[in-house]
Amino acid sequence: MVGTLMTIPIDEYKNLKEYYDFQRKKEFNREQLTAAIEEIEQRTGMRVFMTFDEIWSRIDEKDYQEAPSYWVPKDSKWRIEGE
Repeated sequence: MVGTLMTIPIDEYKNLKEYYDFQRKKEFNREQLTAAIEEIEQRTGMRVFMTFDEIWSRIDEKDYQEAPSYWVPKDSKWRIEGE
């Protein structure tokens, strides 16, 4: 069932809350990194030398930031039913 739906059904989220909370936290941080790279490139007019994947691989999970309660993932596969 996981991965075949457009959003996470609320019952499934409740049953696998720790898993989904971590995946959503990870997705939030990926979105933040993407936005930061885009902002640097826009402000400086220069391209960031390292790729997203190179930068992402250097970020430790312990350094992930918590997503604000109002955050809704851009990727619908990490949205909870009703978001």
